[in-house]
Amino acid sequence: MFKLGVITDEITQDVKKALGVAKELGLDCIELRGCWNKNVKDLTDPEIRRIRATARAAGLEVVCIASPLFKCKITDKREVDEHLGFLPRLISITKLFDAEILRGFAFWATENPTQYWNKVVENLRKTTEICQSEGVILALENEPATFVGTGREATSVLEKVGSRGLKLVWDPGNAFCAGEVPYPDGYLQARGHMVHMHLKDAVWDKGTGKVRFVAVGSGEIDYSGQFRALIEDGYSGCVSIETHYLIQGDGKKSTRETCSGLRSVLRRLNI
Repeated sequence: MFKLGVITDEITQDVKKALGVAKELGLDCIELRGCWNKNVKDLTDPEIRRIRATARAAGLEVVCIASPLFKCKITDKREVDEHLGFLPRLISITKLFDAEILRGFAFWATENPTQYWNKVVENLRKTTEICQSEGVILALENEPATFVGTGREATSVLEKVGSRGLKLVWDPGNAFCAGEVPYPDGYLQARGHMVHMHLKDAVWDKGTGKVRFVAVGSGEIDYSGQFRALIEDGYSGCVSIETHYLIQGDGKKSTRETCSGLRSVLRRLNI
């Protein structure tokens, strides 16, 4: 059975309060991205010790460091070098939390993407080797604003890099935004590479012509099929709530609502 978690800053930037909500919701684990209005990469050692102690007291495992690695332009060497420069600190933070997964991206998308494809692959391969040597899994998140937005694109780049050290953070909501049918189409492409999963639901708003995020189970993504497939495939990693919408500006309320929707779907499946 997979574990249930949450990205803490979707609840609040106050990590202690976020962990309190996660415990109240009966979750198993947490993922760190923004903490006290600081990016996770900028946390100090005392702040890390503080979070680690609070998480342990709440019985919550830190499973993933949701870093901004390679949310930058592949065409800008200065930006790429800057990200490679904070990679050692991200690896250190991942290990300090006894986590295995360091989330990253496949660079902002550009015009004429095929022109830069080999450079994207080269940087990901080099970075994967560094992470692997430190016992850390580099996991790409499919993100529609990058070179990898869908399950199909994720499979393509991971197979091109060709390393067991590079895995996938599967995000059905992001695949939906990229125009892919997340389940079954995207997942069936991506499942062999998946090591972590983000959870949000969405609809195409006919009024605006844009994607609007909603509580899990009330959107257009087939989460019943997705969860059945996770069970059938023996996935035992974390499914991490990334609410992505606010009820009256309150992340606690919206996370509670989407967690309730998630559990309703699981109950219908007898999970």
